Amino acid sequence: MALLLAEEDLVTADAAESFQASLFARIDGPTPLLNCYALGFPQVARFDGQKLDTEQFVGTIKPGSGRMRDEYVVEGGGTPPAAREDRESPWAGMSGAPLFSGRHLIGVVTKDLSGWQHSRLTALPLERLPELPDFVGICSSYLGNPLSLATLRQTPDLSASFEDRYRAYVIETFGELSIFGLDFSRSEHAQWPLDSAYLSLELVHGEGGEGAPPERGRVVSALRDRQRVLLRGAAGSGKTTLVQWLAVNAARDSFPAQLAHLGGRIPVVLPLRTLVRGAALPTPGDFLSAAGHPLNPPAGWMEAVLTEGRGLLLVDGVDEMPEAGRARTKEWLVKLLAAYPHTAVVVTTRPTAVDDKWLSRKEFTEFQLLPMNRRDVTAFVHRWHTAARSITRRDSERSELNVYEQQLLSTLPRKQDLARLATNPLMCAMICALHRDRRGFLPDSRMKLYGAALTMLLVRRDHERAIGAPEGLMVAEEEQQKILQEIAYWMIRNEIAEAEQDDVIGLIARLLPAMPQVATPEDAPQIFRFLLHRSGLLRAPTARTVDFIHRTFLDYLGARAAVEAQDINMIASHAHEAQWEDIVRMAVGHARDSERAALLTKLMALGDAVSETSHNIMARIHLLAAASLEHATSLDPVVRTEVERRAAALIPPKNEEEANRLADAGPLVLDLLPGPEGLSDVEAAAVVRTAQLIGGDHALQVLRGYADHPDLGVRAELASAWDLFHTTTYAELILARMKTAGVTISVNSAEQLAALYLVEYAADVTFHGDLSPEQIASAVRAVRAERVTVFSNGRLKSLRVFSEMGISLTGLSLVSCREINDYSGVPDLGLEELSLLDWRSSDALFGLGTVTNLRTLTLDGTNDASEPGMLAVPASVPALPSVVQLSLVLWVERDIDAGRLREIFPNLRLLVLNLKSDRLFTVDLSALTWVPDVVVPTIGESVRLVPPPEEDLS
Repeated sequence: MALLLAEEDLVTADAAESFQASLFARIDGPTPLLNCYALGFPQVARFDGQKLDTEQFVGTIKPGSGRMRDEYVVEGGGTPPAAREDRESPWAGMSGAPLFSGRHLIGVVTKDLSGWQHSRLTALPLERLPELPDFVGICSSYLGNPLSLATLRQTPDLSASFEDRYRAYVIETFGELSIFGLDFSRSEHAQWPLDSAYLSLELVHGEGGEGAPPERGRVVSALRDRQRVLLRGAAGSGKTTLVQWLAVNAARDSFPAQLAHLGGRIPVVLPLRTLVRGAALPTPGDFLSAAGHPLNPPAGWMEAVLTEGRGLLLVDGVDEMPEAGRARTKEWLVKLLAAYPHTAVVVTTRPTAVDDKWLSRKEFTEFQLLPMNRRDVTAFVHRWHTAARSITRRDSERSELNVYEQQLLSTLPRKQDLARLATNPLMCAMICALHRDRRGFLPDSRMKLYGAALTMLLVRRDHERAIGAPEGLMVAEEEQQKILQEIAYWMIRNEIAEAEQDDVIGLIARLLPAMPQVATPEDAPQIFRFLLHRSGLLRAPTARTVDFIHRTFLDYLGARAAVEAQDINMIASHAHEAQWEDIVRMAVGHARDSERAALLTKLMALGDAVSETSHNIMARIHLLAAASLEHATSLDPVVRTEVERRAAALIPPKNEEEANRLADAGPLVLDLLPGPEGLSDVEAAAVVRTAQLIGGDHALQVLRGYADHPDLGVRAELASAWDLFHTTTYAELILARMKTAGVTISVNSAEQLAALYLVEYAADVTFHGDLSPEQIASAVRAVRAERVTVFSNGRLKSLRVFSEMGISLTGLSLVSCREINDYSGVPDLGLEELSLLDWRSSDALFGLGTVTNLRTLTLDGTNDASEPGMLAVPASVPALPSVVQLSLVLWVERDIDAGRLREIFPNLRLLVLNLKSDRLFTVDLSALTWVPDVVVPTIGESVRLVPPPEEDLS
């Protein structure tokens, strides 16, 4: 086998960008793999005196043949070429031809198999490449990552054809996002390509240990190697958008390297608001039909996909199930995973709809979608206006959009009330649309924002599109809102988020006798079509169903209908239910003064009546009442005082959950938050979290009082809030006054990098993104950092940028810095700990050979990056006698053993292995008796471990 290296680029950089990512695979199982093909220059295809021409050999791989020789046998599908007179093979010249199955390279042709009349060729499987260490090292260096092989399990031809159609359907169906406010000129402009519109938001997981902050990260890094995830997020936070992004990338097998464990899977989007309409939640064979997908799979196809571990279930919207049905949903999921344990699953829900650790016994990792920070908001505003400019026909409008974008980016940081609304994609899109629609003037409250958005959709939309009455009807805004809010309230009462169209038409028919100026009951179908096509608020997920474009509008309109129906007691009676929280708050906003006072009084009475054993419910109701005050334009002072008094009794918050709920009450809470005196460390950290979530100048002054707090947990919360406030001001007032020992300072932008100089000392600093390596090194020296982590920096090529500045570090972690090709600066840094995660293996690692202080090394990868039979230590790693602790994060892809580990790490005292796999492999550690301590904290279900003799692996 050979890898051909050109001395110069063979294509331009622009042409290279259009190339699809290289995909590699192995074959598993005995079923023949159809329609494989190789492309080469065989003798039989030559013409005009031996001129070369290409030939595509198409055939079927028979995995049961050639087993003893460990090679693929490919049987051609047509008539084989005639034998040559010189008895040479007509396929001569074909050796070295790449062998593909679809887009996956699976091997390289080696010879014409004798005895089969030139109808069969053999090929070297790609999975044998680890036997060739030089090849692997060069391949890793030039491809940028270790060779990662997907697994192909051939299905019957009918299923294979269906999978191609299904993947195309998923890409087409979920490959576009509805961008709020972009549909004024033509309805098709409401859709925008997912790749252009998708914004990767930040997730947080866990409570952190020993005062450490919870684990945070963008989607790609947070979901890395995680097969089961429960994702919590508020309305409009981007949960469904993330589901779409996962579905599309799975369908086209285009995940970034960090999510390679999800690559090639079959995505199935299961919106629970649709599934709940059935009598029971579906079994796998009914997944597609129950979710409203129109394709009919071959019998047994979905069961086979899940059994083979190729499925990715995306279960969206647990909160849209009736509360009584959520336990049934949990049981359904648990049984599914018991039957199909290798299925990957992502479940989404609103934060309080299910209990903490709801699915923890099935090894789900819980994440919370964090509010958008300033950088996220800036990026979203830019993308929204870019989308708007792309569908605008006139140059003058594009120029206006340029002005609006700059105006909005300037306004948001200065108007805290408005900035506090811009915390999720839906609200940001509303703000962008209304800012454009109102030519730079914006509402200053959430209720006004929703009201203005409805007016924009119901009235301005058709006016700007110059549409008259295509349905033969003209329905005024007030009348549209009346019908829509009755539909919304009916759906809320019936605990459904998606309704049958016939039921909605029947409801409209019952409303029309009281609205004769609109139409007669017989015209209900036309009214429904008008609202569906013209209002911009309804959509049809399937041919038979209807829902609102977002749950927020359902809640807003339903709350208004409930208030108009004077259902104050019913609204209050549901206040303890997470699904009603927004409805209650909006009802306070819609209500008149007397109704508002009555509703809040009822809420207080209900909270007071809760027994002491249900303190969480009491706190939720009282805080919900306090949070609703921001929507109370006027209120009886006595009622307001009583609401605030009960909220004050819940202050200080006792933990992170209470802090999150308290922050929902808004800026009024800031006046009630105490200083650090007399608080426990946990309470102080919760107060800091409350203030940072509320934000604004007042919050900054609250945080300033905690800047010199001694507790690590409090200081970690303060450090994590930098993104939420003005960069320089926060650095001056908070970070510069903090004791930073034990705290990680995260630098996420060039502005923060420049402001880091205001901090006198920062022992542990993390840098995110493509920041200037020279400026990073200069800042590290300025703050006298001892431990440095660099995430996802494509500009960092050499570690000499640190050593040439005379920097000395105790620890260095490099995560997703895949352009580094020079590690020769490491020995001069004096490192004791080095971590390389999602890195690019290369011969440059030989630069580590002269290190003398390095005691701890952490690496990740697959065993394909190593020499045959040994753990995943790249062949380019030199002998490191100073290392006594080695941690390996491994995705196991073949049977392996300890290999020559002792030659590389002769003085190893502790070996920590994190092992995972989606196939059954053996990891033989029986030769590791020379290592005093071998720890295997996580073992994938498919990894068979052979431990060292008489060793107790924990």
